[in-house]
Amino acid sequence: MLRQGTETHSRNAAPGAFLVTHLPHIRYLTGFTGSNAWLLLRSRSAVLFTDPRYREQAAAEVRGMRVSIVKGTTFTEALTALRLHAHLSVLAFEADHLTATVAANLKRALRPLRMQPVSGLVEFHRMVKGEDEIDRINRAITISEQAFMDLLPMLRPGVTEIDIAAELSYRQRRLGADGDAFPPIVLFGARTSLIHGQPSPARLTRRAPVLLDFGCRVDGYGSDITRTLHVGPAPRRFREVYDIVRDAQEAGCAALRAGIEAARVDDIVRGRIANAGWGAYFEHGLGHGIGLETHEAPHLSWRNGESLEEGQVVTVEPGVYLPGKFGVRIEDDLLVLPDGAECLTTLPRALLELEP
Repeated sequence: MLRQGTETHSRNAAPGAFLVTHLPHIRYLTGFTGSNAWLLLRSRSAVLFTDPRYREQAAAEVRGMRVSIVKGTTFTEALTALRLHAHLSVLAFEADHLTATVAANLKRALRPLRMQPVSGLVEFHRMVKGEDEIDRINRAITISEQAFMDLLPMLRPGVTEIDIAAELSYRQRRLGADGDAFPPIVLFGARTSLIHGQPSPARLTRRAPVLLDFGCRVDGYGSDITRTLHVGPAPRRFREVYDIVRDAQEAGCAALRAGIEAARVDDIVRGRIANAGWGAYFEHGLGHGIGLETHEAPHLSWRNGESLEEGQVVTVEPGVYLPGKFGVRIEDDLLVLPDGAECLTTLPRALLELEP
């Protein structure tokens, strides 16, 4: 499952043994989908620790490694019982996914074994998606897009943000999703300027913008789509901002390719918006990887100087948000290819104006 890499800093192969505690990483490496587990990787063997609730599930999902059902004790105590120090000198662990308290308890329990924090190791391997992973993402996108199209007739004056959010979740499940990839964002009117606002009892009026940010999971893999539309004829200023965001988003999609720096893509899009005079109102990163997690590496950000690779699936989602007035965001999911990118989402980007 793990791929070869040339990185040598925090992504070095774990020495001796490696303790994986982040559940999406455990699912990626083992197929186990339970909510409580640790995974110990050694050079020639592996042990999955879970609790009795998942005895039958682990037996069905996990192959090629030992499954240890931990009952009446903690994972730390179960790990200590293996007496790793008799065979190893170092145990690496996921520094970004283990609390300081648990790490300190492990260090005390496993003496004289040395604990080595490691960051980004599994994330590095997860960035490039295999064919089966891309297929699951595509299936999630198809479901999300169908749910979106099916609920458009519900966007009528009087409906609440909560109504539409609930309907999105329901329709995605009915179409075959495991569930939401994240709680859907549904915002009406001036509330569309809230970058990550949560659905409220606010009601849709006869002339108002609508922002929907939504996604679902299929076999663990997610979609992430945003569309901004307008009920009734859109005012001139809204249309102006929408066209700027759309132009910038399409420029970002066109710039994607293997080998380009993530920060360069962000710069291209941010520059388009800044040149149009709205740079101060685009205050978040351009995009992120999607897969088993909604936000995962690589991140399309001015902070990320690493180059994109073929097989990565990323979002491109610029936005302009005018506080107290309205916001516009457009987001698509794209597969990075050697000479460009394939847009996996198919919803039109043209401004949709619904009859009130």
